[in-house]
This record gives sequence, C-alpha cells and structure tokens, in this order.
Amino acid sequence: MMTNNTLRGFSAGMILSAGLIAIVYFTQAPPEKEAELNDNTVNTYLHSKNMTAITTEELQTLKASRAAAAQKTSDPAPKVKAEEKVVYNATVHVSRGMSTGEVCDFLEKEKIIKDSKSFLKYLRSHKLEGEVRFGTYKVNSKMDFKKLADTLT
Repeated sequence: MMTNNTLRGFSAGMILSAGLIAIVYFTQAPPEKEAELNDNTVNTYLHSKNMTAITTEELQTLKASRAAAAQKTSDPAPKVKAEEKVVYNATVHVSRGMSTGEVCDFLEKEKIIKDSKSFLKYLRSHKLEGEVRFGTYKVNSKMDFKKLADTLT
C-alpha cells in the first residue's frame, strides 16, 4: 500500500530523472552532417581506391571493343597437323617379392599406362594377377593391356 510520503518520493524521482535527461539532450553537440554526395567527393573516393568513373558511352565503347577482340581470337586458326602421340619406353625389372600392384604402379609412373588400377583390374578379370613372371621386360606406351599382360606373364 502506498502512503502519501511514498507517492511524493516517487513523483520527485520521476521529475528529477526527466530533468537529467533534458539536460543531457540539450547540452550534447548536434550530430555531424554527412558529407554531401557530389562529383568531387565521388572522384576523391574512387581515386583513393585506385578506381576511375567512366560515362555510359565510354562503357559501351569498351564493351564493343572487347567483344570485337574476343571474336577475333575465337576465329578458327588454320588447322595445324595433330601432333603425333608420344611413345614412352621403359624397362621393367620384376624381382622376387614384388606384388602385381607394384608392377602396375611402376608402369603408370613411367607413363606406359594411364591408370594402374585399370590394368590391375584387367589382370584380375583375366586371372593373370598371380602370373607375372620374374625378369626384365621392355615395354612401351603403344602396347595395349593384352600385349602388356602377354609380355609380363
């Protein structure tokens, strides 16, 4: 329950708070106005960022010249003879303890085959994985999987 003294104290606190807020509001400096946006301020900003403003006409001219240059470079050049495929040669030394996977990896490293896993799959599917013989073999990248398998087994 509020008594008269409590109500008077509450009212005095409200008046004091409103007065303090008014004092702070009216004694603060007014907020700074934002710089007016004009050609000069835009050019200054662009210059600070190493940029340049251009007109719409200049933009259209640049686009047209870029399109013309792209069309010139996309014109088909006279047909050049296809380069002959490079043939890689290698000597494979299969020694005791070497796995078929190691032989396949060596062939891929020497660019005789493109993918060692594919050749290993070929050997497995033809039941030749365990048939690779010890020895030294000359192979080249013209050989297909069958020729390679025949040489190594």
